[in-house]
Amino acid sequence: MKRISRLGMAAALLVCTLSPRMAWGQVGGYGGRGRGMGGLDRYGPPAPKLPGPELDGPPDSATARELLGLTQDQAARYAQAYDSFMVATRPQRDSARLATDKMNDRLDSGDLAAAMFYAERLQDLGKYLRNRQDKFEDDLKRLVSSDQMKSYRRWKDEQDRAAEAKRREDALRWREAAFGGERPAMAPERKTVIADAAGVAHADLGSQAVRVGRTVYVASQLAVDSAGTLVGGDLRNQAERAFANLTTVLRSAGASPQDVVAVTIYVANYRPADFATIRDAGALYFGPNPPTVTLLGVQSLGREGALVAVGATAITGASGFARGSPRERER
Repeated sequence: MKRISRLGMAAALLVCTLSPRMAWGQVGGYGGRGRGMGGLDRYGPPAPKLPGPELDGPPDSATARELLGLTQDQAARYAQAYDSFMVATRPQRDSARLATDKMNDRLDSGDLAAAMFYAERLQDLGKYLRNRQDKFEDDLKRLVSSDQMKSYRRWKDEQDRAAEAKRREDALRWREAAFGGERPAMAPERKTVIADAAGVAHADLGSQAVRVGRTVYVASQLAVDSAGTLVGGDLRNQAERAFANLTTVLRSAGASPQDVVAVTIYVANYRPADFATIRDAGALYFGPNPPTVTLLGVQSLGREGALVAVGATAITGASGFARGSPRERER
């Protein structure tokens, strides 16, 4: 029996020497509960479970006002609480973006050990942000009604589902890194239709958003409420609502305005004076490191009375965070 055991150990050592990648895939790595002998599935390591919606925080004031149906007094108190929360957690969210950037860079270079280091850092930051957001939500219960809180929970459930869908897409990148940049034949990028975002009406034609790998495509958003009713009688109000809807849909797809790389804006009966109005309404997108922007004047849009429509393409991960401030990119 001892002779057989020693022969088996020698054979295993020979396999590790001749094919370390094969041995790593069979024996283990980061663990997990896949189909491989040591916990991995047959296509490489599972992606670590990374933080999701907590990196962006609760819905912003404009989204919450529409999503929860806040009164004027509630909206003012929510805005104060939201602004305070975002200022207090900004260092952690900035650090999380930086860690994500570095993690994705290491993944792209095939350095799994370094990528896992930043993934663990990101998990710690996510835990902190999740605890802070739980406290924010406890305070929110004293501000809104039970029905409004149910609407908030439905929004949060949608964010969690979108984050889980993104994690499944991210698993492909970890598998690619395990295979030295070669994509497993049975793990192609697939198109995923994103569930409708709470507070934004279902698209009249097609889907609100579609994800392919790390890229999110968002259909042009009009200034409509959750029931599909056009809101805002002038270009400024409609543009602000269209950008707010765009932000909501992006977040439901696991992306954010900082991930946007291209924006297309359609303006009915465009005049040069409209340029400043559009720029001010989309200030969140047109900061010091803006995406590419295509502004088109058209005769009319797909809804009677609609003055503006805004669509976008976003790339989540390193490409998106590369649009951070110059100081962030130099760190």
